[in-house]
Amino acid sequence: MTPTDNMLAKIINWANKEEPIRALILTGSRAGKGPVDELSDFDVSVFSETHEPYTQDDQWLSHLDIVWVYIPEKVDFGDAVYPSRLVIFKQGVKVDFIFYTVDVLAGLVNRALPDWLNIGYQVLLDKDGMAARLARPTFDSREAKRPTEQDLRNLVREFWFEAYHVAKYLHREELWLVKSREQGIKDSLLLKMIEWHEQSRHDWKYDTRFEGKHMQAWVDGGVWESLHKTFSHFDSQDSWNALFATTTLFRQLATETADALGFAYPHEVDSNISQFIQSTSRLERNTGEEAR
Repeated sequence: MTPTDNMLAKIINWANKEEPIRALILTGSRAGKGPVDELSDFDVSVFSETHEPYTQDDQWLSHLDIVWVYIPEKVDFGDAVYPSRLVIFKQGVKVDFIFYTVDVLAGLVNRALPDWLNIGYQVLLDKDGMAARLARPTFDSREAKRPTEQDLRNLVREFWFEAYHVAKYLHREELWLVKSREQGIKDSLLLKMIEWHEQSRHDWKYDTRFEGKHMQAWVDGGVWESLHKTFSHFDSQDSWNALFATTTLFRQLATETADALGFAYPHEVDSNISQFIQSTSRLERNTGEEAR
């Protein structure tokens, strides 16, 4: 039995002895049809009469295994907020526990499943037989929400706004700020445009996962190759090259997505900031040559 298999058995055994806990449901990648490996998280939804024994005192975690580190968090579902514990146990086994009340489970019976269950779930423990009454998952991701023209314009504007700052900080040799802005562009702006671009090519019924997870499996091969040039070392010239590669890729994806949706791409915003970046880059090169 592997450490991950052993952990799941420990969780089920522990919950079976806890009277307030009525059901356990495994969700996430380990319950779906996507690829998993030995480092994949366990996402465990705990349905209990009360969460207080497990959130007011976290000693119960040590009964499962040695805890390396854990983070108390909260998740939103419906109109309520539920506590969670994000835990890394020894040997790097990660388990995310979410504590729902039993009435949440009752409310899920005889209704369409929410996305986090519909993409796949596995009942681990069902003391009252309630989880057995849930609808079966279809393993289908929900249809992506199409951006409005204003959504696309806002994203394009924000991208070029941030690209301006990367160029400014590069000119000042503020490499830490450059890297911070670069990553922000990729995390929230470039990634969103990549997702929209892929979804627009698949009639908005395409799983682009979460936060770029398994990207190589769902993104266009040419885009994947282009992404390699958008990451740079902690170096000024390399960062300039990455900025140019990033703006080129974003422009391509944004214009193609706008065309697919029948929207107008904000060319003026692109042109103004692109010219600024080019002129700032030339100024940087001229300054360096004069210094030599």
